[in-house]
Amino acid sequence: MISKSLAVAKLNFRNMRLPYVITAIVIFVILVQDIILLLLAAGGVLKNYEDNMTVSIGNYFFMLLLLAAVLIPILHFRKMMNLGAKRNDFFNGCFVTYVIMAAVVSFLSVFLYYTYDSFVVSSLYKGGTLDILYWFGWSRNGAVVAFFQQFAFLLLLASAVHTLSAAQDRWYGWVADMVIIAIISVFTPIASLRVFLSGFFYLIIFNEIVILQIIVCLILAVAIYMLNKVILARKAI
Repeated sequence: MISKSLAVAKLNFRNMRLPYVITAIVIFVILVQDIILLLLAAGGVLKNYEDNMTVSIGNYFFMLLLLAAVLIPILHFRKMMNLGAKRNDFFNGCFVTYVIMAAVVSFLSVFLYYTYDSFVVSSLYKGGTLDILYWFGWSRNGAVVAFFQQFAFLLLLASAVHTLSAAQDRWYGWVADMVIIAIISVFTPIASLRVFLSGFFYLIIFNEIVILQIIVCLILAVAIYMLNKVILARKAI
């Protein structure tokens, strides 16, 4: 079972050309922009740029995870079945894929935040960077803890996106979409209901009890992903 799950994960990574290309293009463009601005600043050409902010380059790797979570259940399922994989192999292999991706993306984000971002901010963007490590408060806990907080959150995000994408060809997928839209539309403007929505986001993002935030995200990630058992059982090849 483990070998088959790893084989599915390996095939997932091999067949994610579109997410790789899109993410690489965006990051390349941002790098070129930063290099040009740094050269202009060093030459004294760039003026009055000190208060500007930029999005952390590490956050652009989130696109890779999100695009993969959208495309894998839509494009990879039938390919895997035609190659002889079982539904359970696909179920386990995809989760392994997201665990690895969440870990890699989280590591890259944390590493770039403390290296590249620090250099660019000190040299160019005096206003700082728009980075979830900072805005979610995870950076206050140090690099190691921030990695695990971000990893757990990204795994939850990937599980939710994968599950929604996998269900889109069935009626309950559309129902789930409408329920999510309804919750956001109804809970946001009503103060008494908004408390529950903000409380949920506090629990999975801003929770000051770090271990609780990580555990809640991991439990929700597994619970949501388990819904794919039902979805895969009814999915046509």
